[in-house]
Amino acid sequence: MEQRLAGKIAIVTGAGQGIGKGVALRLAREGASLVVAELDAGAAAETAAEIAALGQQALAYPINIADTAATRKMIEDVVNTFGHIDILVNNAGRVQTKPMLELTEADWDGVLDVIQRGMFFCLQAVAAQMIRQIPEAERAGLGLADVVSVKASADQPASHATQNHGKIVNLSSIAGRRGRPLQTHYAAGKAAVISITQSAALALAPYNINVNAVCPGVVPTAMWRQIDADRGRLFGSQPGEAMAAFINTVPLKRAGSPEDVAGAIAFLCSADADYITGQTLNVDGGYEMD
Repeated sequence: MEQRLAGKIAIVTGAGQGIGKGVALRLAREGASLVVAELDAGAAAETAAEIAALGQQALAYPINIADTAATRKMIEDVVNTFGHIDILVNNAGRVQTKPMLELTEADWDGVLDVIQRGMFFCLQAVAAQMIRQIPEAERAGLGLADVVSVKASADQPASHATQNHGKIVNLSSIAGRRGRPLQTHYAAGKAAVISITQSAALALAPYNINVNAVCPGVVPTAMWRQIDADRGRLFGSQPGEAMAAFINTVPLKRAGSPEDVAGAIAFLCSADADYITGQTLNVDGGYEMD
């Protein structure tokens, strides 16, 4: 496989299983060293071992991405270990299937704290580190609190960086493209991911840091198996029935795979996507076309 990411240091959140694991392995095959940021320490270690077997460096990092203090500590630890950060894939997520009128505050916070709040503050911390790595900032020895004044504020930039200084890809979902009465909070969070991606792309453009998003469709991971089981409890459907019904609405008539999504993300993390920012790419077999 082409080594488009040779020498790059990448953080992938939620990389212990499913799409996140597929992304981490794909980036490793393209030459990147990986930080496997994952709530489940055992799953993080397993993914890191598979990356090591590919001949790439990997750091298993157990973390609850909803804990912003832990996220800031992770950034410090990664920089101390690898020296820099080039790529962030914000994949960590949580889903719940429950009728809108039955949602509680705890339900709302449990989902949104990860996929919206956690995602944003991870992006913010990594972006600040990426800016700090710009040569002007490194020479000035700026701290994290001072980094936004390296050139000028992102709102009124004096000039633009002349080379790329980082790639950030956020995982949204086709649920973020339209309402979901049984996943109101999840859909709201994933719609927010698209909006945050656009805002961050504008804020970080002066520093030549690209920010994009990907919307996967149905991918048979633990999360989708949970959705299928939840719908079974709500409607009495048999295991696999809900997923099969959804797949039947996909123009390509098949479910996606972690590798399908990982290929798109690897492209967005590579120099081939240097002129792409603020975009949201559907990887869903044609289910959404916009």
